[in-house]
Amino acid sequence: MEIVESIPTAAPMTRAKRQKKSFVWEYFTVDDISFDSSRAVCKQCKKSYAYRTGLKTSGTSHLKRHIMMGICPKIREENQRVLMLGSPTRANMYPPKHCSKSSAVFSHSFNQDDSCIHLAKMIIMHEYPLGMVEHSFFTTFSQSLQSMFKMPSQDSIETEIKRIHQKEKQNISILFGTMPGQLNLTIGLYTTNQTLGYVSITGHFIGCDWKLHKRMLNFMMVSCPHSENALSDAIAYCLSEWNMRYKLFAITLDNHCSSHDIYSANLRDHLLNKNYIMFKGKPFVVCCFTHVLNVVAQDVIASIHGIIFNIRESVKYVKATIEREMMFVQISEQHQIPSSKSLSLDVQMQWNTTYLMLVAALDFKHAFTSLQKYDPHYNFSPTINDWKKIEIICTYLNLVYDSANTIMGTVEPTSNIYFQEAWKIQLELTSALKSEDSAFSEIAQVMHCKFDQYWKDCSFILAIAVVMDPRFKMKLVEFSFSKIYGEDSARYIKVVDDAIHELYKEHADHPRSLNSHYREHEQKEFNSVEASSNDGQECDFGEEHDFDVSINFEKTQTQDIEEAHAQNIGEVYMVEQNNGELNFVVEHNNGHLGHFGQEITSQEVKVESNHGNYNHNNMMPTTRSSDDGLQDFDIYICETSVIDQTKSELDQYLEESLVPRTHEFDILGWWKLNALKYPTLCKMAGNILAIHMSMTTPFTPGSGNKMLDMQRSSLQPDTLEALFCSKDWLQYS
Repeated sequence: MEIVESIPTAAPMTRAKRQKKSFVWEYFTVDDISFDSSRAVCKQCKKSYAYRTGLKTSGTSHLKRHIMMGICPKIREENQRVLMLGSPTRANMYPPKHCSKSSAVFSHSFNQDDSCIHLAKMIIMHEYPLGMVEHSFFTTFSQSLQSMFKMPSQDSIETEIKRIHQKEKQNISILFGTMPGQLNLTIGLYTTNQTLGYVSITGHFIGCDWKLHKRMLNFMMVSCPHSENALSDAIAYCLSEWNMRYKLFAITLDNHCSSHDIYSANLRDHLLNKNYIMFKGKPFVVCCFTHVLNVVAQDVIASIHGIIFNIRESVKYVKATIEREMMFVQISEQHQIPSSKSLSLDVQMQWNTTYLMLVAALDFKHAFTSLQKYDPHYNFSPTINDWKKIEIICTYLNLVYDSANTIMGTVEPTSNIYFQEAWKIQLELTSALKSEDSAFSEIAQVMHCKFDQYWKDCSFILAIAVVMDPRFKMKLVEFSFSKIYGEDSARYIKVVDDAIHELYKEHADHPRSLNSHYREHEQKEFNSVEASSNDGQECDFGEEHDFDVSINFEKTQTQDIEEAHAQNIGEVYMVEQNNGELNFVVEHNNGHLGHFGQEITSQEVKVESNHGNYNHNNMMPTTRSSDDGLQDFDIYICETSVIDQTKSELDQYLEESLVPRTHEFDILGWWKLNALKYPTLCKMAGNILAIHMSMTTPFTPGSGNKMLDMQRSSLQPDTLEALFCSKDWLQYS
């Protein structure tokens, strides 16, 4: 009998239930609803979510969001409590491998002081009222964002604003410490609903980077209307507070200031016997150019206010209903007026919009005349004479409008751009006064009255500024004055030429040492371009600046400098005999990127003589040519390239050819490149080009002083100064 052993069969394997690894299960439990349905329930708030193992749509992502995003109210309250107690943040409670990117929300700890600083800066920059911290809904809103934030009182936020002001003031003082040239001021007036006024004083200058800089210096209370000495007292105080008593160069006045306010006795005494660089001991005083444009435009518009009223009402009438617009379009098509043309309505307080409304209406003048025939209710059609006056006014307003847009379109409006705009307007108005057509002469008379006064007051400084433009120099002054003054132009040209030379003499007679910060800036920049060749010639800067910087002039300069100033090669000027040695006076016009205010003396390069005594007028090359038989040629080159050393930098500059006019000419960049060639003249150019000729936007409504609102009028003067100055300074911090 065969016994068959039975092979035991393995029992069926049961799949062990995988342990849940996600950290969410520390906060959730799973409730089985049915055989194939379950829900995850939060242990804290008992809220349930759909959940199925292995499914992306009902996995753990939404459960993580419930915890990490603060959706669970219980966990959110716990997080805030932990933060308040200074314990580790909620993000640190989770194991690192379980923390998602969203946990970064909890990694930032709340800081009450920082929040108050941000609130103060918000009030400063957006000109919010200080009392907003006591507005109930603003407090509620802030609490909803951060329940731990305690809203400061109005007194506390005012103190914080003053603290910000003092901190930023220190930074501005450091900036002024690096200012290489003079300071130009602009003066603005503000009025209040009380018997008080305020004056704003802003400084304009060119920095070491050859860029225009602007910073508000003071916002001070003065009597309103201001007394004779009010403005000069404010200026004197400002200069003393900022330690700028020796830096004042020019002052630009706001709407209702006058030069008499500036030249009052106490400011003259303050400036007397000071080592200032000024023209005849006085700062230049300039009126705001764009303010004059606004006044001239508003005056001429007011002279035909009745005609403008009819034009404005005509446009309103046509645009009142769709039916009238359709009728007007049909009439315009009959007169073959292009469909691209359209009517526009003005904003009465902005003269530029009124000008554009008149220009648009002129295109439809025949349509308006015909509209009166088709529509008996239309009664605003201008007469033929009215249209003629509008055409004339638009002709002259176009001059002002284009000039204003030119100023607005300039990124850095240096003072040289204003002369060309001003003399064109003056020439057109002067010519129109001589017109036999009374309509032209009457309108020109209205505009010429105000603008001619500006021209008499400011054409002098405008002309000086344009001379500093290498594209024009004295040539544009000569050309424009000959057009305006005719046979008398030579007298006016001489006044400008004499003033330029006297101002240059002022700069040459007052060499000023650069401050230590600026010297460090210069030394770093010059050292960065030191050449590595050992056979180059070294040039030491004069002792006048209390520092020595050696530049090794290589044969190979950077390509940009070579292209910009290939013509500015170092030239040998004079050779002097000194104990058997030749002293070559060399001007190094190598195109190095110099800086405004840098004064460089000519350098004597000594060369050993093997030829005995030399005549004082002998000219020799700085480097000997190889034995190629061209030694005489080298001498000839030196002789023909000599520049008369009796000529000043200014005379050399004026005699050189004009720089070609280009659309985007960078005048500050040009002077930066030529700072080594004209060390004194470039300092003078920087001071002049930084004069701020305009203070307001060209289309600002009204011509009166700026008015402070009731809330700001009620603040203390030191608080107002902190608000105004800090807003300006925080833009650059």
